[in-house]
Amino acid sequence: MSTDTPSGESGDLSIDGASAAFAALMEPIEAQDDAPQVDTEIDPPKEEDKEKKPEPNAAEEGDDAPITVMVDGKPVTLTKAEIAEAHKNGLRQSDYTQKTMALAEQRKTAEAETAKAQQERGVYAHNLTKMAAQLEGALQQQAQIDWNALLEQNPVEFLKQKHLFDQRQAALQQNQQEQTKVQQQFQTEAIIARQSRLSEQQHELLAKLPDWKDEAKADTEQKAIKEFLKSRGYRGAELNIDDHRAVLLARDAMMYHEMMDKAKAATKRVQNVPTKVERPGVSRETSPLDGRTAAMQRQQKTGSIEDTSKLFASLI
Repeated sequence: MSTDTPSGESGDLSIDGASAAFAALMEPIEAQDDAPQVDTEIDPPKEEDKEKKPEPNAAEEGDDAPITVMVDGKPVTLTKAEIAEAHKNGLRQSDYTQKTMALAEQRKTAEAETAKAQQERGVYAHNLTKMAAQLEGALQQQAQIDWNALLEQNPVEFLKQKHLFDQRQAALQQNQQEQTKVQQQFQTEAIIARQSRLSEQQHELLAKLPDWKDEAKADTEQKAIKEFLKSRGYRGAELNIDDHRAVLLARDAMMYHEMMDKAKAATKRVQNVPTKVERPGVSRETSPLDGRTAAMQRQQKTGSIEDTSKLFASLI
């Protein structure tokens, strides 16, 4: 991007495109199969060995056959199916980790190139602004000329000043067009950066909240979270959360609030249950109501989630 500038000013700044930022990935090295071939021919078993060989137990060789393995120095009993599934999960996790690292490296390279291009564009925009101020100052000075008197007194100087005035006006117009173009580029990059951030945050959110892969469930809970935030005083742009950590925090707060409301309602129901009056001399047997009352009293005293859960369990 360049523009003509008045003499003595340097406004021609070349800016490399950030799209050439990504470097080519290293191609994986193909494994060489140079291992020597070994003769593995084995003599056929003798008849007496066949007779002594025990018959395989189908139950022991099935996927449910328990196998004890050492994990971090401790014995862990697993079935063959569980070991195979754990191996598959390990491979999937390893592949996911490698891809994540590769994407992170690509993103890091792209961000560095983008930052460099933005810095150069910022210098260019600064020079454009400086040049525009100089042109506007020179034009204001020429605007004070009495053109009619100059034409009568010195026609040659008139033509010279008029030509210079026209050149400066054209340069100022071109300068303003360049400034508009640079601002549009800044705005476009800001939009792309925001979309990239939202995509990344969405990926992180689904990784920590896989239930939201169900669009219907995600939409329902998102609306509920917004209503909860509104009840807490959030308004307008404050409801547009673009950080997955804030979304998780708001969701946890909403669920805790709902749980406490249910606990209060359950406590109120227990308090409204009439007390049973026993006659003198009659043995008092333990009643489920006594357990509920004790659980309610503990919950009112501590207010902890654990005691709230026990209160719910006693009411079921």
